[in-house]
Amino acid sequence: MRIIGGNAKGTLLVSPPGKATRPTLGQVRESIFNVLSNVGIQETRVLDLFAGTGAMGLEALSRGAKEAVFFDKVTARIIKENSKRCHVEDKAQVMAGDIRVALRHMRPKSYDYIFMDPPYNKGYVNEILSLLFACSLPADNAIIIVEHSITEPPDLSLFTEKCTVWKEKRKRDMAVTYLLCENDRGESS
Repeated sequence: MRIIGGNAKGTLLVSPPGKATRPTLGQVRESIFNVLSNVGIQETRVLDLFAGTGAMGLEALSRGAKEAVFFDKVTARIIKENSKRCHVEDKAQVMAGDIRVALRHMRPKSYDYIFMDPPYNKGYVNEILSLLFACSLPADNAIIIVEHSITEPPDLSLFTEKCTVWKEKRKRDMAVTYLLCENDRGESS
């Protein structure tokens, strides 16, 4: 797996051994960043949850994001190594442990882009979305990019005052849903 664009384009990333991690396919990652390039990545703050290799957050840093926070309870060491390979370790903060505890300790920071790629069909999608909103982690007009099984989409009835579906793309048994977060005045762009 390699970084697709930006300053670190072509950098080979270390992947964890075995099949415990399901990295975002290069085609899917490229599609996501093509969408995000239309709204701007420069100088943004990024949160990469269930980060695996860190490819999503590292791709954002390579393309001009000013900082990224990565969370993965298993692969923190690999993400640190990959941030060094991409020469962005000064812009990357890597966290491990219980995600519920970590998110609560991230206040009062907020993030412009939040990448979420939890294990499929484990009930994490709505639980983590609820926690993100409870902790006020999405910035005004943030975009949350959720990679999920087509059988476990975000339940937007739980978040009607918080976000709307901006886009959704499906590929076989998975989907990427882009949630546009409402700002404090209840307006969205």
